[in-house]
Amino acid sequence: MSTLANAMQVLQLIVRLRRDISVTDLATQLDIPKSSASRTLSQMCQHGFLERDPITRAYRPGRIVMEAAFQLRSSRSALALIEAQLDLLVRETGYTLYVDLLDGADSLVIQMRIGGGSLQVYTPPGTRLPAWSTSVGRAILARLDDDRVLQLVNSRLQSRANPHAMQTPKELLARLAEIRKQGWSLSRGEFVANVAGISTSLEDPDTHQIYGLSIALPSQDLTQARIDDFSQALVAATRDIGQQIGDPYWLGFIDPAHEQ
Repeated sequence: MSTLANAMQVLQLIVRLRRDISVTDLATQLDIPKSSASRTLSQMCQHGFLERDPITRAYRPGRIVMEAAFQLRSSRSALALIEAQLDLLVRETGYTLYVDLLDGADSLVIQMRIGGGSLQVYTPPGTRLPAWSTSVGRAILARLDDDRVLQLVNSRLQSRANPHAMQTPKELLARLAEIRKQGWSLSRGEFVANVAGISTSLEDPDTHQIYGLSIALPSQDLTQARIDDFSQALVAATRDIGQQIGDPYWLGFIDPAHEQ
C-alpha cells in the first residue's frame, strides 16, 4: 500500500473514532502488523501530519492538517454566506448574479445565479475576462495596493484599444480609489458589448481570498434609479457578509451615501 494511502486511512480512522489513536488501534482496525502501523504513524508525525501526546503516547492531527482544515472551513463558510446572499439578490433584482476570483490579471467566474431579467448573454463559470475591464474585476483589484495592480495589468491595459474602456494606468488607479471609497464598482459595456455590471468585493481574513460579487444587466436597463438601488443592495449584502467573517474593510466601512 502506498504512503499516501496509508496516511489517508490514518486520518479516516481518527475521523471515524473521533479520538486520538494508538499503534494498536491502527494495527487492529486496518489489520496490519504493529511494526507497519508504528512506522506509518511515526513518519506522519515527523512530517507534521500528526502529533503525539507526551503522556498517553497516542496520535492526533498535527499542525499541517489542522491549519488546512481551518482554512477549508473558513473558505466554505465565506462561500456559504455569499451563496445565500446571491439567491436573495437574484430574487430581489431579477438579474443574474456572479461570484468571481482574481486569476492572474483576469477575473474568473466561479458561481452564477441566473435571474429572470432580459439579459440572455451569460458568462458561465470558468469564464475569464481582463480584471481591469469589468466592474467585478475592478472591485477585486480595489482590494490590492496600487503597485500590485500595476504589476498585474499595466502592460495589458496599455495594449487595449477599446474606445469604451479605460486607456491609461492613471485612469484605472483613479477608478479604483473611487471604488475603495464608495464600496462598489460600475461598468457599462466596456468589454462585453451592451452588458453593464455593478459589483462589490470582500476578503476572507483567514484565507486572504478575495471574492467579487456582481449584478449583470443589459446596458439599456441601467437607469440611475437601478444604479442607486442595486449598488445599495449589493453593498448592504456584502457588508453583512464581510462583518460576519471579519473583513477589515467592511468592519470599518462608512457608506458615503449615508454620511451627514
